[in-house]
Amino acid sequence: MLLFGPQAALAGEREIIVTAEEPTAGRVLEALAQASETLAPSLAASRLAVNHKFVGDEHPIRPGDEVALIGMVSGG
Repeated sequence: MLLFGPQAALAGEREIIVTAEEPTAGRVLEALAQASETLAPSLAASRLAVNHKFVGDEHPIRPGDEVALIGMVSGG
């Protein structure tokens, strides 16, 4: 999973590997929360993008998909 901006800084890396028993976007986020205590608080305000498109929790994650954690940003 690719990480950007503040979340990459929190994790101390730009990519993290997580595994989920059921490979859906929601399960991957749950696995990430368990794998990284530093990222867990930011996940409620984040979304996953799979192959450059935002997806919902039920979206399947397949081998070879590019998965990115996108944190919410504000500003104008």
